[in-house]
Amino acid sequence: MDFYIQMGHGMQTMCKELTSEWGSSKIILSPLNLPPERLEKFTSDIEKVNGSVLFDPQLYFPRKYHKNLAKYDYWPQDEITNLENGNCDTLIRKLYELNKRISTSSFILPSFIVSKIDHRWNALQQSYITKAQSYSPDKALISTVAITGEVLSDSTQVEQIIQYIEHWNVEGIYIVCEHPDRYYLVDQPLWLSNLLALVAGIKRQHKKVIVGYASHQMLCLAMAKCDAIASGNFLNVRWFKPEHFETMEDDSISRRAIWYYCPQALSEYKVPFLDIAQRMGKLDVMKPAPEMMNPYCDMLFAGSLPSSTGYKESHAHRHYLCCLRYQSLMATRDSYSETMDSQLLILETAEQILSGLRSKGIRGQDRDFSDIIDVNRAAIAVHDAEFRFTLSREWETL
Repeated sequence: MDFYIQMGHGMQTMCKELTSEWGSSKIILSPLNLPPERLEKFTSDIEKVNGSVLFDPQLYFPRKYHKNLAKYDYWPQDEITNLENGNCDTLIRKLYELNKRISTSSFILPSFIVSKIDHRWNALQQSYITKAQSYSPDKALISTVAITGEVLSDSTQVEQIIQYIEHWNVEGIYIVCEHPDRYYLVDQPLWLSNLLALVAGIKRQHKKVIVGYASHQMLCLAMAKCDAIASGNFLNVRWFKPEHFETMEDDSISRRAIWYYCPQALSEYKVPFLDIAQRMGKLDVMKPAPEMMNPYCDMLFAGSLPSSTGYKESHAHRHYLCCLRYQSLMATRDSYSETMDSQLLILETAEQILSGLRSKGIRGQDRDFSDIIDVNRAAIAVHDAEFRFTLSREWETL
C-alpha cells in the first residue's frame, strides 16, 4: 500500500524536504493551503526532487464561502443550482486546464460531500465523468467519493456506492469520509468494517483506490488491497473534517502540544510523558525499530531528558509521516492471509507494549490506541468473514 502526502497548512517546505529524503513522493495538493500564484512554482520544485502531484479541488461545500478556495477561478461564483444539477462544463474545463498546467499524474474530479446516496448523486458524479472525458482524453480520471459518517455507518448505502461505481468509466476512486462522533481515532467497528468493504468492493472492479485524510488506524485497509492512503501534519489532514472547508480556520489553534508517534504502539504521546518514560526506564520501549528511525526523532533517545532536546512540532510532523509511510509500504503482503496475519500481529504487539507503558503511568491520552485495538480487531473479523474467500482468490489480480 502506497503512501501519499496530504497537503495541509504550512506543509510546502515539508513536502519538498520529505520528497527529497525519500527519493520520490506523491502529494495531494490543497487549494485551501496553496494560493494560485504559488501553484506552478511549487509543483515545479516537487518535480525537481522526483515528486509528482494530484490536485484535490475540495469542492465539498460549493455553497459555503471560504476565502482561500474562492481565489481559484474554477470555484463557482454563482449558479450553484445549475452546478448541482450537472451543468458543470465551466468547472471541469477550468479544472482540466489547471491539471494540465501543473502536470498532474491523474485528474481528480470534484464532488460535494453527501449524507445520502441516491440516483441524483450518481447522476451528478456521472456528469462530471462524462464532461471530463471530453476535455481530458489524455489523463486518467479519479472520481471523488465524499461522504458523511452517517453514510459510512450504513451498510446498505455503502453497497449502493459500490454498485454505482461499477458503471463509472474511471481509473480510480478518491475516498474522503467524515469520522463519526467527531473523534480522531474512530471507536465504531461498523464504520471501519464498512470502509474496508467499500475499498474491497471497488478494488474488485479493478479500480484504483486512494483513501485521503487517513491516520495510522487505516493501515488495516491493506486487507482490502487499498492502493494508497494519504496523511499530513495536523489532525485536519489525518481526519476529514467537513467544517474545515466551510469556514476559515486558524490552524494555530491545533498547536497546543507536541506529540511523539510511537509506531509499534500505534499511539502518540506528549513529550512530558516521554520524560516519565525515561524516569521509569521505558523510553527504549518507545524507540522506533531501526528501519523507522529518522533524524527527526533520534534526539529523543540520545540520553538527555526528552523535553530538553529541542524536539519541536516540525520534528513531530516529519517523524509521523516518515513512520506512517514505512508502515504503509510494509502493510500489503504477498497474500491475503499474510496481510491479515500481519495486521493482527501489529495489534497484538501494540496491546502488549501499551499495557506495559500504562502500568507505569505512560499514557497517550486521547491519542492512545488502547481502546481502539478491539475496534480494529472487530472490523478485521467482519471483513475476514465477508471477504476472505474472494480476496484470497483474487489477491494477485487486484
